[in-house]
This record gives sequence, structure tokens and C-alpha cells, in this order.
Amino acid sequence: MKLLFIENRYKTWFYEAIVKKLKVEHEIFWIVQNKEFTPKEGLISSIPYPKHKNLTKASSNINLSKVMQSDRQVNFFKKKDTRYFAYYALKIEEILNEIQPDIVFGESTAFHELIAIEVCKAQNILYLNPSSCRYPTGRFSFYKYDTLTPFKGSGESLNKKEAVEIINIIASRDSKPDYMKIRKTSKSVILKDKLKIIKSYFLGEQYNTPSPSIKYKKEQEKKKNILQWDDLAQTDIDKDKFAILYPLQMQPEANIDVWGRKCRNQLDVIKQLHNCLEETDLLYIKPNPKSKYELSSDLIGYITNHSNIIMLKHNISMDDVFNKTDLFITVTGTIAIECILSNKPVITLIETLNNTAKNCLFVKDVSDLNKFIELARNNNFPTITQEDQITFLSLLNKTSYLGIISDPFVAPNCMSEENIDNMVDAFLKVIDRNN
Repeated sequence: MKLLFIENRYKTWFYEAIVKKLKVEHEIFWIVQNKEFTPKEGLISSIPYPKHKNLTKASSNINLSKVMQSDRQVNFFKKKDTRYFAYYALKIEEILNEIQPDIVFGESTAFHELIAIEVCKAQNILYLNPSSCRYPTGRFSFYKYDTLTPFKGSGESLNKKEAVEIINIIASRDSKPDYMKIRKTSKSVILKDKLKIIKSYFLGEQYNTPSPSIKYKKEQEKKKNILQWDDLAQTDIDKDKFAILYPLQMQPEANIDVWGRKCRNQLDVIKQLHNCLEETDLLYIKPNPKSKYELSSDLIGYITNHSNIIMLKHNISMDDVFNKTDLFITVTGTIAIECILSNKPVITLIETLNNTAKNCLFVKDVSDLNKFIELARNNNFPTITQEDQITFLSLLNKTSYLGIISDPFVAPNCMSEENIDNMVDAFLKVIDRNN
């Protein structure tokens, strides 16, 4: 079969380790956007960085509105000229028409990946995004296109004893998803990375990589907002009042900017949540421990103008407030799974597998939240049994595969021989099931 992979900086080296073993049975192709991360295995289609005349002439029939809505450069780094979207769409169309791959593998993060997804949809080519399924840990799913819908799965069942052990560990807050586990990176490695990214920017990669000066200003603004947030924030939840917790999701991040696209403006989400509160309710906003650009001055200003919306400090962990919270509301956060396996009420604003659990309700329109909040306020929110929890956890296990998805920059252990073998096994299974 013809397999095409999309370059994504350091993730490319992870994919390349997998490709070395897949190439024995399959033809391997690549689309490369950033030349500094060109792999050595497979046939490479490297898209030239566009010149002004290329941008002027570029046109594409692909609908790119969703790509622009999720683009990091447009949303966070003041990118005004968006003609490059059409240029890259045209180039990716040409490459896919020439290769005609059976499956495309890539993330759903960078603009060229999102464009590839839209082109694949238009050409009826399967695009799979291998990404952590969060729980059970050490597993991942192949998600279809730019969604959280798993494609196929290992079908591996958990026996009751295994499932109960995992549920108990998660419910007792003794387990964290793979991507949350702390990894130390030396200053020299971080500096080397920054120099490589800056080099690629000045060589022409200015579409995933922001201007260094704009990035610097954005980082300074971020630091200022974090300090201001913690100066105004509280350290605990008032147990005498009905407490709703909304955990802010880090941005930019595909988890909300792509998978949760319609709710990616978290200030608007919080405004709508606030409109659903009764006078005695309290809405707590918990920041991501690694806050980035979602923590805006506008967000802080809005919260400080409403006495029933309360900021929690960054050093307050979810463990500190989990059992004191009456209702959780999230867009696509991992907290949904943790609530399901702890039998806590949770509402999601994007529909996923999580909503197959009775205590995880999906609300299509935030303005309709009132009646669902009322259920929790009156202790009428649906609950689930341990058998329900086992069924749900087994579903996550069956729709996922053994293996840790990451890249060697943030998690060198992902390149271990054992993990690569697990990944290759998973890729071969999903390829075979699509054959």
C-alpha cells in the first residue's frame, strides 16, 4: 500500500523510526513543509517556501475556512496575509493527485496538516491522526481527520480485575495521562531547539513559525497575565455553595483549537456559562498548569468584574479541588474521563466517545446548559455503576492500541525499541484493517 506521512517537526523522527520497518511491506511517501526536518526514509515531496508571486497567483477549490479558524499564526501571532493557505492547498492537492496514497498519517495541529486533512476529505482519502487516548495510559488511537472519532481499534478487551484496578487508580487521582507526565529538558537542548526553529524561520518557514519579535512580545504578555492571574486568584473552593469548575484548556493546542473548534474562544464559553448561573452558584476557573495564550487580559478583566466567577491559582492542583466540585464543564478536556471513572457529574461541549457514559452529558449549545446544571444542582444528575465504568473503560481500550505517541524532543523514551515495535504493530493492524 502507499502510505503518506506529514512532516511535523520532531514528530517526524518518531514517524521515521516507524517507517523504517513499515517500508519492508509498503511504499512510503512524505509531504515536508519545514525543510529542517526532512526525513531520510521514503520518497520526499518538499513544498517550496512561497515567494510573493506564488501567493498572488495561488488559488484552490478546497474550503479552507476551518483551517483558518484553527490556525495558530492567525489566532495568536498577528498573521494578516493568509494567501499562503491557497498556495499550500494547491501544492498538497498536486502531491496527493500524483501519489494517490491509500492512507495519510499526520497530526491535526499545524496549518499544512489541517490543509492536508481538507484535501483528503475532498479526494476521499483516509487521513489518520495517531494520538494519545489519555486513558488507559500507554495507549493511543488513530483519530479520523480532524476529529476525536477513533478509526477501528485493537479490539483488546480488559478483564474485570484489570479494569477495576485501572478505575480505582484513576478515581484515587494516582494516575496521569502520558502527555501530562513531567519530563525534564536541559537548557542546552532547549537552546538548540530555539536556534533550529529561528534558523528555519529566516530560511523561509514563516507559516508555522511566528516572527521571533512577535513571539517574544507574546511570551512577555503571557508571563504578565500569569502573574496578574495568581495575584487575583483564590486557593480553595467554597463547599457551602454549588460549585461548577471549568478547567481552562491550553492554547494554542489541537485539543481545543481543532477538536473543539466551535468552542475555541474560551472567554465566550465562560461568558455563556456565567449566564446560566443562579445567584448562589459559583463558577471556578482553573488555569492549565502550563498556561499559555488562553490566559488573556480580556479574560482576566471579565472574571474580575463578576463576583461569582472565581480564579484558582496555578499551584492548585486538580487533586485539591476535585472532590469539592459539584459539576465539571469542559470542551474536550481529559477531566471528562476522570469524572466518568469517579462517578462525578460532567458536561462536555464537544461530543466524543466519552458521552457514551451516562454521567457525561453532551450539550450542543452552551445556551442550553441551564437544565443540565439544574440536574446537578438538585442531585438528579445521572450516575453510573461500576459495571458501566468497566464497559466505558473497555471501549477506550478496544478503540486504542498499545504504544506511546510523542516525539523525541519532549519524550526521548518514545524512541525505545519496545515502543517503536508496539507502534509498528499498531500501524500494520490499522493498515491491514483498511485494506
